[in-house]
Amino acid sequence: MENSDESNEKERLRMRIAVLEESVKSCEVECKASRETVLRLVAELDQERRKTASSAAALDSLKVELDGLSVGRRSVEMEKQSLTERLEASRRVIEAARRESQCLEKQVEELERKTQAAEGKVQMFLEKLAEVLQGKCEDVILPTEREILQNLDKLCNKTVSDMEARLSRVSEQLSEQTELRQSTQQRSELAEQQVQDLRERLQSLEAELTTADMHRDGLRHSKQQYEEFLEQLSEMMKVDSIAVDLGFDMRLKLILSRAEQLVKHEGKALVETKSLTYSLQRKLKSQKDQLESKGLHIQLLRKKLSELEDEKRSRSALAVERDDAHLEVRRLQKKVERLQGELKATKLSNTELKAQLSHTNELKLKVVEQSQTMQEQKKKLDQLVDVKTKVEKKLSTVSSDLQSQEKKTREDQQQLSSLRQSLAQLSETQRELVDFRMVVSQML
Repeated sequence: MENSDESNEKERLRMRIAVLEESVKSCEVECKASRETVLRLVAELDQERRKTASSAAALDSLKVELDGLSVGRRSVEMEKQSLTERLEASRRVIEAARRESQCLEKQVEELERKTQAAEGKVQMFLEKLAEVLQGKCEDVILPTEREILQNLDKLCNKTVSDMEARLSRVSEQLSEQTELRQSTQQRSELAEQQVQDLRERLQSLEAELTTADMHRDGLRHSKQQYEEFLEQLSEMMKVDSIAVDLGFDMRLKLILSRAEQLVKHEGKALVETKSLTYSLQRKLKSQKDQLESKGLHIQLLRKKLSELEDEKRSRSALAVERDDAHLEVRRLQKKVERLQGELKATKLSNTELKAQLSHTNELKLKVVEQSQTMQEQKKKLDQLVDVKTKVEKKLSTVSSDLQSQEKKTREDQQQLSSLRQSLAQLSETQRELVDFRMVVSQML
């Protein structure tokens, strides 16, 4: 019996040592995950402090945000791995607790059997003692019979009182063991519930990870479209030969500077075009007025010429005046041709000015489109900032859960220490019962 008790005690101690080792490993894993989470949060805060508020910095922060999302994905994967490790550790702790509860149940049953056997032995001892006393009384009558009976009564009463006290202590210890077993079962159920919660959280984290992957793919696609747009914009602005040797940030600065330069040039050209158009319109109006006046003058001259020709038929003396009129008509015809050439040149200049105005309108439309794209990029950046705040909130909740888990682990360790003390008391009680058995055997 003593060897079996020692083997059970050793097995129970081994199981408790294994449970403690698993709990220590799980605590180490949780501390490591918490440390990595804190370092990652510090790095993200440093990244957030380095961001600027300008449009070029906003585009640069978009690239930094993409890198941050990839880092966040890696951190989520690491946290997922740590959660799976914690889940496995919790499962191992639950299995060890179940084994320990089964071992405690076996010990309680064995103690109950021992208690019943001890009570049976005490009853048998009392019966034998009564038979011995009866036999002695029948066979031999001693002169000090009353004294012997009184001493035996005292000894029996003392022994019975001691046995009753020990039995009450053993019953109290058994009740404590049953309460401990119930608490162990409650802890195992609570651990199973925690495992279920961890599984649900793991599934939710996996769903969030898939959504983050989809969002990252969308961001990568938008980044590729944005880079293609920048290349097309650099080609349209005729800075592609310079932008090839530069990086992404310098290309953005170059495109912005080129856009500002084009806007300034277009503004100046627009002002010059307006002034030139106004001056050309005034000149055209004056030339039209001159042409109208010259047309009237030509009509008058033609009328005069017709009159001169009529007078030539009637008057021969007006031949010299006719020649002069012909010369005047030729001169006026040359002047009309010159004025018509100037009118054509004015019309050509007007068409060129209209083409320049249409080009200016196209550039204005391009500038409006660029401003719209900048606003869309800012909206995307705000969305990314919102996603990052949501991820930080989730990480804070995970860290609080880890702290609560560490607290529960410490409480479990305290309960294990109390169980160890109670088992030590039970072993001490068992030794006392063995000593009492030896005393009773010696008395018999």
